Amino acid sequence: MHFTVTNLEEVFPLAEFLSDAFGPMAEIAVHDLDRPHASIVFIRNGHLSGRKKGDSMTKETLELTRKARDSGIDFISDYRGHDLNDHQFRVSSFFIRNKEDEVIGALCININITELQRAAHLLQTISETDSVNGMVTSGIPSQELEENPEENIRRVTREVIKQVHIPIDKLSRIERLAIIKDLKDRGIFLIKGAVGVVAPELKVSVPTLYRYLQSLK
Repeated sequence: MHFTVTNLEEVFPLAEFLSDAFGPMAEIAVHDLDRPHASIVFIRNGHLSGRKKGDSMTKETLELTRKARDSGIDFISDYRGHDLNDHQFRVSSFFIRNKEDEVIGALCININITELQRAAHLLQTISETDSVNGMVTSGIPSQELEENPEENIRRVTREVIKQVHIPIDKLSRIERLAIIKDLKDRGIFLIKGAVGVVAPELKVSVPTLYRYLQSLK
């Protein structure tokens, strides 16, 4: 028994609920298949993909809806979506049918996994061990990783600064911004309190560092 509606607006309360349940890292969209070039009739957290109401669906979603029409499937979950707005997404799509059992729309949950990937990269970076003596590459015992998160943030920050080969007080704004971007890409700023640790290492104030981070968005 398929999920059927008279019109797509009946799905909007469910989409609102999913948006609240999944939070700010998930984009929730409802697509109208009768107008594929302006299919989005409902969207929340559209800033993640850069899309808005009236924009089109991705080629992947369009292709999946065609398969749903042919095969009769109700949903497809957890597939890699199209990269949008410098974000990568894991997508689940639920297909909506009318009373005649025709696919007329899709409810899509697009979870932004970019920050998760950065966090995973950071964890790998700070937890790599020497296969011989079980010490992390920086010389800090692995059991201290959880005990001294601030020290690990300093270590990674100093390593990135060292790669520039320029004294910290001689850095230009562009060079300083490049260091901050490198740290952001490594997931450093996903750690609570990281800004307060990194700022002194870069010899800038905390508000200044926040302004640098804002300029990278």
